[in-house]
Amino acid sequence: MNWLHQLSVPGKSMQTVTPEDILVFFVQQWLPNHAGSAISSTQSIAAPNSLATVKSHLSKEFELLGRTGAWDPQRQHGNPVESLHLREFIKGYKQHATEFGYQKRGAVPLEESEMIHLLQRLHLQQQSMTGKEQLLMLRDGFIFSLLWQSCFRGFNAGGLRLQNIVLPTGGTAIPFLFPQIQLQPGAQLHLLPDVTKNRKGGHCTVTLTCDVLCFSFWLQLLLQAHIAAEQPITNYITRPLHSSGKLFSELPMSSSATWARLTKHLKDYGMYTGQSVHSTRRGSMLHHKEVHQATYDDIGEAAMCTKATAKYYTDRHRPTRLRNMPY
Repeated sequence: MNWLHQLSVPGKSMQTVTPEDILVFFVQQWLPNHAGSAISSTQSIAAPNSLATVKSHLSKEFELLGRTGAWDPQRQHGNPVESLHLREFIKGYKQHATEFGYQKRGAVPLEESEMIHLLQRLHLQQQSMTGKEQLLMLRDGFIFSLLWQSCFRGFNAGGLRLQNIVLPTGGTAIPFLFPQIQLQPGAQLHLLPDVTKNRKGGHCTVTLTCDVLCFSFWLQLLLQAHIAAEQPITNYITRPLHSSGKLFSELPMSSSATWARLTKHLKDYGMYTGQSVHSTRRGSMLHHKEVHQATYDDIGEAAMCTKATAKYYTDRHRPTRLRNMPY
């Protein structure tokens, strides 16, 4: 709610803010202070998607406070973010930014060789660790390999639960992922996220390789380590660490938390060249197209996206945000 203090309007609270107040905040406070996307050597502008993300976060804040539904200007009731004025503002700003020279840039693709190197380093490092540090390293290895193998978005991977991993026949696959009854390379599993970006349901079919690039390799280690630590995983697989720093919260891991951990490891290993969580998705989709000669239909089905989106992701000529010299 820090944004509300920046408005400096007496008598305003989260229960009385209107769409006009939020527009004032965007124009006078947020946009001037978030011009992070360069459009020339001397000029920068706030990315339209960043503005839309802030709008989404604010909308969620109001929902949690009980201000739900579309904004009714006559009754001054509802979620002030869900108003016609704000929708038109976001749409108009996107057009303004494009005319001003803004060009949407894709995520730097994380290549297969980079992912292998990253996961190998994580696996080697966790072998000399114990306790919380080892659990964190195994968690990171699991979610990074899952992102690569499944083409998931960050929130899908972070929100994956044990019951979301099933056999093609429909039964749970977890008993078969322990070493005693291990599934062999070539076996297929279905990953069923609770919600995708565009629709509920849908699934991703993954073919196990059982090597460091395979999420099942990491899941075995992660499940056993949590049992040994007396913090067994029973629902969400990748959980954030509790504020106490000792236990893991029964919550899904956020995309921003995953991004922070990915960036940390890449920088620690001298591999960071601007990658984000979306880099795994784009890199994996490019790998399917260039190495496995997959069609756009196949990639779209694997990544739970449209054919047009698959084509967009796998365009090597798309400008990217950053790519320095390789490590």
